Amino acid sequence: MHKGLFGLLLFLLLIGAPVVLAADSCLLATYYSRGLALDRAGKHDRAIEEYSLAIAANPGDAAAYYRRGLDYGRKGHFDRETEDYSKAAALDADVGRSGRGAERWTDGEVEAFTRAIPDRPGDAWAYYSRGIALRLKGQPEEAAADFRKALSLDPGHTAAIYHLGAALRTLGRLDEALAAYDRALSLDAGLAWAVYNRGLVLSRQGRYAEAVEAFGRTLGLDPNYATPAEQSPNYAWAYYDRGFARLRQGQHTPAIADFTTAAVIAPEFPPLYYWRATAYAEIGNRDGARRDMRRAARLGSAAAKKWLAGPRAAPRN
Repeated sequence: MHKGLFGLLLFLLLIGAPVVLAADSCLLATYYSRGLALDRAGKHDRAIEEYSLAIAANPGDAAAYYRRGLDYGRKGHFDRETEDYSKAAALDADVGRSGRGAERWTDGEVEAFTRAIPDRPGDAWAYYSRGIALRLKGQPEEAAADFRKALSLDPGHTAAIYHLGAALRTLGRLDEALAAYDRALSLDAGLAWAVYNRGLVLSRQGRYAEAVEAFGRTLGLDPNYATPAEQSPNYAWAYYDRGFARLRQGQHTPAIADFTTAAVIAPEFPPLYYWRATAYAEIGNRDGARRDMRRAARLGSAAAKKWLAGPRAAPRN
């Protein structure tokens, strides 16, 4: 195993995009198979779309939730990764070890890095690289142990610190994750992924004002985040998550602006419309709320369908 593979593994962790559409259940196997093929081609944004289509066709497909969770983890969206893993486990406790659910194509990488460790006992690289492969397999506890070992050998290994934070966040150890991100940023203040994921931790802790600041800082650090037109759906997340944090603070108009920017980049992601509808409702724009809830429902949002069936959706007399 060589460092080119390590670079590929790192790249795979940092890309992906959520796109969700409705689907006919007879095409479930086709959607899932296409998702697998796209994963192997490194096209994880497209793979998430296909797994989401499979889930829309069959909400009981544990493997589709599991594989979509893996792709969310590659992207760095560990709340969504954990949510999908939880859904998968509730449907099939053994999905992570099953023939469909397991990330078998990384087994060889884990084994290869394990074999490399005795030959390079003082080298952080083998532990770090195995940690990356373990995170790709959805094993954050084991990955965290490898990142810690890498850091014991190279305390200034910024990427290992960042990925340790990511693994800890997946495990729900938020204070430790935040400390890891802060440590990474003390070494590289321009590490946009650390700033962004720090914002996600703060949001999850209910520290929304600090989260908004972190997402804004992300947009300033990474020029790709700052120019939404014709960008990959990958870049919708900073706007979406800032919009959600603003909504939680009661900043409805700025939240609507962020959700609208995110929708330009990722127009098929239902939560954008659900939460923008919520913001519209809060400022009394009932038509805007109904319009967005209908779109979210067409894209498969169960929450939007429930809203539309309730009294809030009724036109005002």
